[in-house]
Order: sequence, then C-alpha cells, then structure tokens
Amino acid sequence: MTKVLLFGIDGAPPELVFDKWLDVLPNIKKLMASGTYARLNSTIPPSTIVAWNAMLSGKDSSEIGVFSYTKKDKNGHAQLVSSKDIQCKIMWDILGKQKKTIALFVPLSYPVKPINGIMVSDFLTPLVNEQCAYPERILEKIEAMEYPDLFFDVVEGLGGHKGLDIPTLIDRTYKMTDMQVKLIKDLIVNEQWDFFATVMIGSDRLQHMLWGHFDETHRKFISNSPHKDALKNYYSYLDSKLGEIMKLVDDDTVIIVASDHGMIKQEGKININNWLIQEGYLVLKKEITERTKFSIDLVDTEKTIAYGGGAYNARININKAKAGAHYEKILTEIAHKLKQIPDDRGKPIDTKVYMAKDIYKNTSHPECPDLIIYFDDLRWASNPDLGQDGLYSWKTAVGADSAGHSRQGCFIIYGEQVKKLGMVGDLDIQQVAPTILKLLGVKTPEDIKVETIDLV
Repeated sequence: MTKVLLFGIDGAPPELVFDKWLDVLPNIKKLMASGTYARLNSTIPPSTIVAWNAMLSGKDSSEIGVFSYTKKDKNGHAQLVSSKDIQCKIMWDILGKQKKTIALFVPLSYPVKPINGIMVSDFLTPLVNEQCAYPERILEKIEAMEYPDLFFDVVEGLGGHKGLDIPTLIDRTYKMTDMQVKLIKDLIVNEQWDFFATVMIGSDRLQHMLWGHFDETHRKFISNSPHKDALKNYYSYLDSKLGEIMKLVDDDTVIIVASDHGMIKQEGKININNWLIQEGYLVLKKEITERTKFSIDLVDTEKTIAYGGGAYNARININKAKAGAHYEKILTEIAHKLKQIPDDRGKPIDTKVYMAKDIYKNTSHPECPDLIIYFDDLRWASNPDLGQDGLYSWKTAVGADSAGHSRQGCFIIYGEQVKKLGMVGDLDIQQVAPTILKLLGVKTPEDIKVETIDLV
C-alpha cells in the first residue's frame, strides 16, 4: 500500500537547491536523479501560511479564507489569524477516516484539532500547551525535549527572529531543528500513518537574515563574513537529516521534498502608505511624525480612497464606499502609477501588479485585497508603517530583512510508483494536493479543480 512522506523546507529556492548548492545535498541530489523535479509556482502572494495550505488543499487564498498573517476584527483592527480561520478542507480533512495522517509543524495549524492520526502545530504556537498537539500524549514528548521553549520557533512572537544577533539565531535554529527531527523520526517509526507531512521552518529564519552574508550581488553584501557559509551549511545539515529519515521508510513510500516559495535578495522597502498619501489616495486624521504601525484608526475613511499593507509584497485595499462607480477606473489608475515607481536611485524596476479578480475565485471575501503588488518582482518589499519621510526605507517597526519571498519554490518527487522524468519545468503549488490524493488512492473532491501532476 502506497504511503506518502512530504518533507517541507520552508522557502527553499530552486536556484540554490537545484543548482548552486546541489553538490552538498547528496540525498536531495539522489532523489532528483532518480525521480522528477520542478520549479513550483507559489501562491499570489507567496506567503508561508497561505502557500503551504494551498499545497495541501488545492485551493487559492480566497478559498482557504486567509490572505495574510492578520485579519480584521469587527472594529477593523488587525488580529493574528489561526487554524480556525481556514475555510476549506486540508489534506487530513479530505483523507478523513480513509487514511491516517501525521502532520507536523504545518503553518497555520495552531490550535490543533482532532484528526485521524497526529497533529503538532506550527511557529505561530504562542506557548507549549494542550492546543499544540493531538492527541494529548504527544504533548508529553514535546515537553520532554531539551529546549521546549524553542521547539516551535527560535523566539516567541511573529518576526521576533529579526531581533536576534546572528550567532544566537544560528544556534537556536539548530536546536529547534534537532528537536523537530527527533520527533519526526520517533513518529515515523512508532506510529501508523499513510500520509506524513512536516515543514522545517529553520531555513526561512536563516534566509531572511543571512542573504547578505553570501550573495555578492546584495547591496548590503558583507564581505569576509564569518557567516558566509552558514546558510549553505544548514542546508547540508537538513539534507543529512532527510537522509536519516529516508532510511526509516519502506519501498512503498513516495518521498516528496518541497518548498512553499523561494527567496530573493531584498533591496529595501517602499513605503506604500506614504506613496498613497503623496498621490492623494490616503488621508490621515492627523499628521504622523514618529514611526507608527499602520492602523485603520489613523485613517480618515470619509476622505480616503485606498490604504496599503503587506510585507514582502504590498497589498492595497480600495475604500469601495468612497470609490463608488469609479472603482474600476481607480483600480486601473493606481495599478498603472505603481508600475512607474523607480528604485531609490531613480532606475526603473520590474513591478508586477495583480488584480483580485484575476487571481482569486472568491473576491467577495471580506479580507480580499483589491491589488497585490510585487515591487521589482519582490526584490523591493512593502513597508506600511507611517511616520517616515519619503518613499524608501530599510526596515519596519518589526526589523530588517536581508531577503524576502520569491515566486517559485522547489518540488521533488521520488518513488517506485512514480515516473522518473527528471526536470519538468514549472508546476503549480495547488497541483500537489490532488497528486498526493491520487498516489494514496483517494478520490479528489469535485471542488478541487486543478489537475494532478502526471507522474503515475
């Protein structure tokens, strides 16, 4: 009976995994040589919590019901999303009683829920508690780890890794990953499962902060950095752990190594709300002179046409009550103007603007943004903070990044049951879910409209 093991490496870029660092990744190299692999087109935008759930549901953001790390409460204030906000069936829901699932560290799985198998939550877990593991006996394994406070992330709080010095970040990333791999190996051997999914978040944490230490094209490249090989060494370490895991599964197991998106150097941040103010689309109740996180409370909604948000990409929401019958015209006008924004040196940049109607099936969702913007194809990030002069900045209230998310991740699949096709170009992240279902012999629900990957 076929089983499927999905080993997720958060943010793993095909440029590094398939090319630059392949020789230090012998286990991944073996899977590629004996299987099929591709660049994986991520969701729009390539957000961690959205992309992994798209991979495991076959749905887009609007169907999943989550567009970013926050949502608006009844007063319009931002609050952190959770697994309770997911509005579609994820793989373990689809498999139900037919197949046993073990799902570890999949983003947006806190709080966990009862499934036919085992679930351990993700980096959004606030503390080790009874809501982070199902069944409850698994919680005891986490509490018995050497550093339980580091089990889910390198520091408590979303974005907190940006405040760590590099040696501490690296040390904590290895400690976290060691504990996570220990649990993976334990459950692979000692529990029953048909589908096993796990996501390694350590790669993401290091990539965001270390890109300028090895990428000589980075505008803030640190020559002779003592950490120039730190990220490559971590990938080599992850590959060795993958090799240990591969030895624990039988020949009936199909192995998938995948990432939710890639990574790309970050040139800087464009102050999206400053631009909207400058262009007359956003009006504040009063002038903001100190760095302040954006809040709808600061906005004069009777005079405002649009306001912005986002992090590695920008998003813009149109005040439809104010725009009225001019909505489409305003949308087109803003999209055109955004593409004209140069970099801080006055040079043109390759900005891509996506309209909700072109990328989402459910544009009526209350959280759905009207525009998604990739400044210079994600080389420039978005800064929604207020109180800064000008159009460009180098950090937000949370901190600075050396890299941001890029459009494509990795997909590698290997097993006696799948075709050995080598490199097959580009695939879509939503194709992964129906492909796994086919491998497991489970009928794909009719509401999943994407095609399977032709591998069986």
